[in-house]
Amino acid sequence: MQNRKIFIRSFIGSALLALVAIGAIEYEKATRRNPLAVVIRFKPSVEVLNGVEVVKLTQQDKAKQLFDGDTLETKKDGFALVSFTDKSKAKVKPNSLLIVRGDRGLTRKVFTSRIDLSKGEIFLNVAPQGALNFEVATDKSVASVKGTSFGTRSDGYYWVEEGEVEVMALNSGQTETVLARQYVKVDVDGNVIEKGALTQQQVDDLSTQFRVVDGDFVEKEMTFTFRDANGQLRTQTIKYYEKQ
Repeated sequence: MQNRKIFIRSFIGSALLALVAIGAIEYEKATRRNPLAVVIRFKPSVEVLNGVEVVKLTQQDKAKQLFDGDTLETKKDGFALVSFTDKSKAKVKPNSLLIVRGDRGLTRKVFTSRIDLSKGEIFLNVAPQGALNFEVATDKSVASVKGTSFGTRSDGYYWVEEGEVEVMALNSGQTETVLARQYVKVDVDGNVIEKGALTQQQVDDLSTQFRVVDGDFVEKEMTFTFRDANGQLRTQTIKYYEKQ
């Protein structure tokens, strides 16, 4: 009788584990059904970690799709241009590592697109967001964006070319609104935000560093289908570029 109870408990435990595993697989399928972004230009060496394997991008990886939780890393000679499905774009400098996050297609609620910048530097042109949100985070700060052009480094430095960005220091909760030709820097403890002004020449010099991905490419198109925040199927055409 005792052995039978042990067998039943073991069977139930195994069944529950199987259900959990099935649920995890289905969730993984759901998160990878709708891309959040596409790598539309890159100059090697650039790698993508999708949770299972590391893919070193080559010319065969045209318009590489990025899903929730995917990591993109540029090596010392690598640049990348990433386009999100809301038409926002991120230019990624060498020696950078970022994670794209979002719940597009998993819920019918308003969702947040987010970049977690662990290393390096990026420049973003964020499309007007309306009711949606776009965030960029480091380990000590987070920036909320509704539509603007700005750059950020993983050490908590933000500068704005056009529009405005709201930056919060995570430890203290201090927030600052950063306007065009301004910068903020969050200290190493994530407490204090230093704010200052930039000249137009300084802004031009900062933005010029990202223009390496702007030329010497042939424009092409790729169409894919995704499910939007309301659960509706949408078709979108993304432009991507092949090196000449």
